[in-house]
Amino acid sequence: MNILLTSTARRIDFVQFFQEALKDAGMDGKVIVADPEGNAPSLQAGDVNYVIPHQTDSRFIDAIFNICRQHKVDCLVPLNDWEVPKLSAHKEELTQLGVSVFAPDPEIIDRVRDKGKYRELLKTFDVMAPRSYIRLEDAERALENEEVSFPLIVKPRNGSASIGIEFVNTVEDMKFAYQHAARTIEDTPLNDVTNKKPEDNVIIQEVIEGEKFSVDMFNDLDGNFLASFIRKQLDMRGGDVDRCITVNTPELVSIAKRTGENLGHAGYVNADVYYDGTDYYVIDINPRFGGGYAFTHQAGADIPAAIIALAAGEEINEDWLEQDSDIELARHDIVVPIDVQKVSEEFK
Repeated sequence: MNILLTSTARRIDFVQFFQEALKDAGMDGKVIVADPEGNAPSLQAGDVNYVIPHQTDSRFIDAIFNICRQHKVDCLVPLNDWEVPKLSAHKEELTQLGVSVFAPDPEIIDRVRDKGKYRELLKTFDVMAPRSYIRLEDAERALENEEVSFPLIVKPRNGSASIGIEFVNTVEDMKFAYQHAARTIEDTPLNDVTNKKPEDNVIIQEVIEGEKFSVDMFNDLDGNFLASFIRKQLDMRGGDVDRCITVNTPELVSIAKRTGENLGHAGYVNADVYYDGTDYYVIDINPRFGGGYAFTHQAGADIPAAIIALAAGEEINEDWLEQDSDIELARHDIVVPIDVQKVSEEFK
């Protein structure tokens, strides 16, 4: 079995997880790694490594198809928010090539990428989301009516990696942040993955203070819910969770199950959920295999093994779908030499 991981960046651990899962399954195959940056550390770890065009480049999809054909790829797992919509749009053609794509369908991606409609989406699952306003006038009216109060957060509706996020405490700051967010969107890949004008792709949202959790939901290729993994965030670094503890809070387990079942997505989805002492609020939903999974893997789960089994049409070991609770975990950095001989630029 040949597995293609895309936009792997620094995630050497993910590459190794899949390599170990293939070995444990007793399967012949390769873990093929692709990233737009030739000096990405993960390109030193794959069995085959490619520099490919960025997802904003018209040649991106051609590169993916070329790799899949040349290596007879059985399974594709994207690791970056921005590439998922383009890969999802070509799921049918990839499936015809024999590639199992572990990414949601386009309509599901559209739903979870639009933070401005989370309350509308999630209330049907009996899940809460913060109040959000798409127009400045609506936010000003909500403030006047004391529906919300400062501080508020201004951010892109389809945001990623904390781009364009600002906390505001006055109406003047809110107006400035709104225009700044629109300009930021126009100058980033966020503008490439939406049909909305930049000024229509900004939301103003109430701030939820309290404990923060990462909630992962894993479904099979038909969208059937299989598992959830929950981690309480303890420290952040550069927008990523740096330290956490695994938990099995019943309310969060229930939220994850309801959300995973109702979304019906294929593959892995990650959500940020905040607890204000009374209620849990879904702040963000990312339609891809999130980097925080590395903590869950160290706590006993093995989703790469489950992905390989699903792609091969084999049974899943239930132990792969469970993490030990109350395990505190922290990230650390490693250094790798960059050997350009390990990386092909055939698809650049």
